[in-house]
Amino acid sequence: MAPIDPHSYTDSTHPLTTHISLSFYFDFASSTILSSAVLSLAAPYSGAFTLDSRSLSISDVLDPATLTPLPFTLQPTSPDAILGQSLTVTLSNHSQLLVVFKTAPSSSALQWLSPPQTFNKSFPFVYTQCQAIHARSIFPCQDTPATRIKYAAKLNIPRYLSAVMGAKHVGRRDPAPRECGGACDDSLWCGEERVVEEFVMEQPIPPYLFAFAVGELGFREVGPRTKVYSEAVPGVLDAAATEFAGTEEND
Repeated sequence: MAPIDPHSYTDSTHPLTTHISLSFYFDFASSTILSSAVLSLAAPYSGAFTLDSRSLSISDVLDPATLTPLPFTLQPTSPDAILGQSLTVTLSNHSQLLVVFKTAPSSSALQWLSPPQTFNKSFPFVYTQCQAIHARSIFPCQDTPATRIKYAAKLNIPRYLSAVMGAKHVGRRDPAPRECGGACDDSLWCGEERVVEEFVMEQPIPPYLFAFAVGELGFREVGPRTKVYSEAVPGVLDAAATEFAGTEEND
């Protein structure tokens, strides 16, 4: 192994990830996300391919074209306190792989708030902080600034909540069967009280810039390109809009 970064298991001899397609089912009752991720590589690769992970329960790694299982291991058995574990997948001229997994309530990048911890005390809330090497606790990745990825994300959330992401919002719609890549059963994904918010990031970014929030959200426009989001409470939204009113002027 030739490390590319002392804080990552990424191997400099492996192709870098260029795109990730994510499906997230948010389970607020358990403070977990049932997930799948299709990783696209810069070039086909054969051999042991390594990703960073921390506090993730990996259930399957598959060839997304055929759904054939791909051998994988997680090392070390006792996760490193900083690095977590390396997810090593055996590839055979693959340029894509599908990982099915679940986050843990202890994920270092996810902050789960119960309703009493929010301003309105009515609905739950979750937000991310991936800087500097915490993206690996949301999804397996080459968690180093040497990687620049584009991504697409489907966030399946309770219908009474909304989502915002550091990406372009594609739309809000009903869930569709067989679109979650095995993240969960269709009976869960297509539940009557669920909705999907879709986003795309069309600019390559380092993993530490990956960000989202889900909750009782509202926004105020503070410029032709700028919105401020917060809990959907008039006083809170107004205060946030006032604080960031000069954002466009500082461009």
